Amino acid sequence: MPASTQVRDTLYNDPIWSAYAIADLQPDFDPYCTWYVGGSGQDLGVALLFTALSIPTLFTVGEPTAVAAAVAKVPLPEEVYITIREFHMAHLTGLYDFSADTRPMWRMTLADEALLPARSTGSVTRLGEADGPRLQALFAGGGEYAPDAFDPYQLQNGVFVGVEMADGSLAAAGGTHIVDWTSGVAAIGNMYTREPQRGRGYGRAILHAIVTILRAGNVQNIVLNVDQRNERARRIYEAYGFSCHCPYLEGIGELRHA
Repeated sequence: MPASTQVRDTLYNDPIWSAYAIADLQPDFDPYCTWYVGGSGQDLGVALLFTALSIPTLFTVGEPTAVAAAVAKVPLPEEVYITIREFHMAHLTGLYDFSADTRPMWRMTLADEALLPARSTGSVTRLGEADGPRLQALFAGGGEYAPDAFDPYQLQNGVFVGVEMADGSLAAAGGTHIVDWTSGVAAIGNMYTREPQRGRGYGRAILHAIVTILRAGNVQNIVLNVDQRNERARRIYEAYGFSCHCPYLEGIGELRHA
């Protein structure tokens, strides 16, 4: 469902926090997006229910009371994946049980490109739609912070690069969760290196390549997400010119029934 002017204006009040939702304004995502607005005047709240993934995603932005009014209009699914600011959580916990999965996160944005690493170790290869199985095999290596939101459709319009091993499998890869080339917004993610291959500079080379491709496509608003418990990753991204924009929460909730 196309978004209204009210929705667009509210998202652009904080384009870094709303980066994913702004990219979801692309017409190709209309069938998977339902937008709900609460509040009035300048105090609006927006809730987005995104249904392209196996678990519907709920995103919120705006003044807490207005967001609660927006969420009240949502036909709540039995299971939901949240991407919300901490001050919206109190209302959501009345509707869903998040005790099994709640993750404190940082939304980061590229603020100082002078700190980005130069392309270094490893021959980085641009990946395409046919590489979905290779990426899935790589991410299946698991680990505490392994990518868990990859879907092969992200290759269709996104940017993915990898470092290949002699047998054709991937030693490391990274890419985007979503890109809107028209609005100039992208979210970097799906960064992963096989454990035996770590410490060789592959992550630096991949990050450099992704940003280079995005900038060549006039993407100005580049964000990424880091688990707050992953201090090592946050420090690395900060050293590479990213800064923390805001804390937020991700997690999977089960609908409460009276």
